[in-house]
Order: sequence, then structure tokens, then C-alpha cells
Amino acid sequence: MKGKKGIAYGLLLFQLIAPMAVSADTIDSLNKEENQLQQQSQAISQEVQSALTQVNETYQAVETLKSDIAENEARLVETKEEISQTQEAIERRKEVVAERLRQLQVNRVNENKLFVLLESSSLQELINGVYAITLFQNAEKEAVESLESETAKLETLEATMEETQANLTQNQAALEEEAATFETRVQALQEQLATNQAALTTIANSKAVELARIEAEAKRQEEEAAAQKQAEADAKKAAEEAKKEQIQTNVNQNTSSNQSVSKPSTTTPSTPQPAPSVEETPVVEEKPTSTGKVLYMESTAYSYTEPGSSYYTALGIDLRQNSQVVAVDPNVIPLGTLVEVEGYGIALAADTGGAIKGNILDVHLGSVEACRQWGRRFNVKVTILD
Repeated sequence: MKGKKGIAYGLLLFQLIAPMAVSADTIDSLNKEENQLQQQSQAISQEVQSALTQVNETYQAVETLKSDIAENEARLVETKEEISQTQEAIERRKEVVAERLRQLQVNRVNENKLFVLLESSSLQELINGVYAITLFQNAEKEAVESLESETAKLETLEATMEETQANLTQNQAALEEEAATFETRVQALQEQLATNQAALTTIANSKAVELARIEAEAKRQEEEAAAQKQAEADAKKAAEEAKKEQIQTNVNQNTSSNQSVSKPSTTTPSTPQPAPSVEETPVVEEKPTSTGKVLYMESTAYSYTEPGSSYYTALGIDLRQNSQVVAVDPNVIPLGTLVEVEGYGIALAADTGGAIKGNILDVHLGSVEACRQWGRRFNVKVTILD
């Protein structure tokens, strides 16, 4: 019986612990997944911040290039205008030179110049005239060459600026493409971050549901344990009540048998019969089964008829109706135990007393005189019955 009871308790304990272990594993798994997602989200947020910083720097570089392109384009326009003006000046200069040459041919200036040279009054005047003519021609030639050189420089500058403009435009396109790439990357990271956030929300909801389930399961298990405990208490109480009823029934039967055997004769009213002696203690016909435990105790007697005594025992038994009772020390013989006392009979350990301590027992008798006759006895055999 005890083995089956132990198995039942073991199964109950397993049923109580197993769901808790599963729940703990579930919560641990959710917490682990939540921590991983939080770490991943933190890393993504840092990556998004870094990408946004790069996007901002790229756009700032694009804006700088745009400013450089605009500035270079303005200079290019100015250079082209200067080239145009210089070319116009060259054309005008060439026209002037051509016009002068044409006039020299028409007016035969050369002959005049030769005539002027031949008419010179001195050699010095001749030299001065030739030098003047040479200077005039050289000045015209240098002016044209200077304008052509300036035009070449301007054209070289124009080519350089156009190449710079092309490079700047190309760099701007590359930076804008890089910025677009960064924006795409940021968008992808933000989408992943939103996905992680949704997953974290789902995990939080799952944890809330699991915790609520665990709480409900714990409450249910607590209620079941309380109900089982109450059922066990009720069963124990019912068993105790049944035992008390059985004991009371046995006491009643013993008392009835004792009274029928030891009842004194009253045929001669004028001569009262003395109280029954100790040796006349009735013998019960049916005895409960003995547990085999025997005590040898000191024994005294008491009676509810003694002045100041109560009719009721420590267990609430009315001694006027059921007098077959002994007073014991509950530490030696528990209250409610059925005993057989040598020279007294079967009785219920249902009372206690201030002087009843240790290995001593007080039998209840119907009168003070019977108590005097009982006296104090030693090595009285007391058998514990079921």
C-alpha cells in the first residue's frame, strides 16, 4: 500500500514539474532569440548610421563638385569670350595690315619711301629713315604674332577647362551613383531593422502568452494540489472519525458487558451491597486483536463522583454513560488507543491528568470506595490493542 502511494506521489510530482520544465525551456529559448535579435538590430542600427554618414559625406562632395563645375563653367565661358574677342582683334589687326599693304601698292609708297631715302641730305638721315621703316614693319608683325600667341594660350586654357569640366561632371555622376548605392543599402538595412522589430514584437507577445500560460498552469496545479490535500485531509478525518466510532462502539459493548456481569444485586434493599472488588473485574467475551505491545505500568484509580471532578474526559466522553476509560500520558499511550489493563479489562485511553506523567495509568471506577480498594498498584500489565 505504501509503495503504491509513493508511486502515486511520484507521478503527481512529475506531472507538476514536467510542464514547468517545458515552460522554462520555452521561455529560455524566447529570451535567447530575443537577445540575438536585439544584438542584430543594434548592429544594423550602427551600420545604418554609418551608411547615412557616408551618404551625407558623398552628397556634400557632390555639392562641392557642383560648385566647382559651376565655377569652372563660368571661367570657361569667360575664356571662350576672351578667345572670341582676341580672335576678333587679330582679324581686325590683319585687316588693318592688309589695308596698309593695299594702300602701299596703290599709292606706290615703296617708291615714295625709296625716293625719301634717296632724297636724304645725309647718311644719318638715310639710316634713320630705313630704321623707321623697319620698326614700323616689325611692330605690325609683332602685334599680329602677340595676338596669335594669346589666342593659342586661350585655346589651350579652354581645352584644359573643358577637360576639367568633363572630369568634374564624371566625378559628380560617380558620386551620385555611389550615393544612390548607399541609399539603397540604407533602405535595405531599414527594412531588415523593421523585420527584426516585428520579430521582437512577436517574441514579446509569445513571451506574454507563455508567461500567462505558465501562471495559469501554476494556479491550476496549486488548485489541484490544494484539492488533493483537502481530499487527503477529509479522508484522514473520515478515517479518524470511523476509528473513533469503532472505538466508541467497542467501549460501549465492553461497558455493557461489564455492567451486565458486575452489576450488584439489589434483592435486599435494607442491606446495601459493597462496591465490586478489584478481583471482580468482568471479563470481556470478545477482545480486539492485540498489536503485541505490552507495557508494565504503575496504576491508580479515579472517579467522576469525586468532589470537583468533571463528567467529561479529555476526548469529550461522558463518564456517566461510558465509564470504561483510563487516563494516560499521551506521550506514552496516545489518546484514542484501546488498551487492556490487567485486573480492569478493556478500556479506552480517553483522559489525562496532572499527576499522570510517564509510565503511569489511572483507571476510572464508578465510586470513590472502589478507587480506595484499587489503591496504587505496580507492574500492572497493559496490552495495546488495535
